[in-house]
Amino acid sequence: MRRNLAEAARAALAVACVPGTDGRAAEPAPRLEGATTTVVADTCVRGDLGFVLLLHRRKDGLVAEELFFSTREGTGAWGAAEHLSGSGGIPDLTSPEEAAAVLRGWSMTVLGDSWTLLHTGRPQADDGYEPMRFHVLLVDENVGHLDIEDSAAGASPASHRLRKPLTSQVALLALFPGERVTVRTRAEAGAGVRPMGEPVELTGSEAVAGAPWA
Repeated sequence: MRRNLAEAARAALAVACVPGTDGRAAEPAPRLEGATTTVVADTCVRGDLGFVLLLHRRKDGLVAEELFFSTREGTGAWGAAEHLSGSGGIPDLTSPEEAAAVLRGWSMTVLGDSWTLLHTGRPQADDGYEPMRFHVLLVDENVGHLDIEDSAAGASPASHRLRKPLTSQVALLALFPGERVTVRTRAEAGAGVRPMGEPVELTGSEAVAGAPWA
């Protein structure tokens, strides 16, 4: 089972990083209807590091989430995906009804966060390793995308902004040490967008000074 999930994670990164695409799924993410269903909740790419959050229904009927990561090789292809963490017994977040019950009227909520020591290879890393922090968000089904702005001290107000498309109602963000971002939900409204609800502040580990969101 773990091998199949790793292959699904690697394939998800390959699709998300196809030139000319924004990572958005062509169709809504499928429901977790069978014991063998695996859903790519979201992907997050930071330089040559790629992260994938998968949801799957276990044989006992419970839903589990699994976080994988991969490193982009010199050829541009993604290497084998490795498992970082996982948890079971969570709500079926692919179900609009169960997602709405968790949100309780909010446009966005933080489902959880975790951290792990990874080899990033950045110059400021200690022997190449840094503690990376992962945040998982659940958003309302009417949210079109997330606006992510670097809010770390000294950041330029007009720079380091990211428009994050969504492949499902679950969003994954991976932060380097010292990073601080403000996340806002945006709903598509004709030719423009409109904000939904209050913004959320997310931070990376404070163990070492980090670089701006890239």
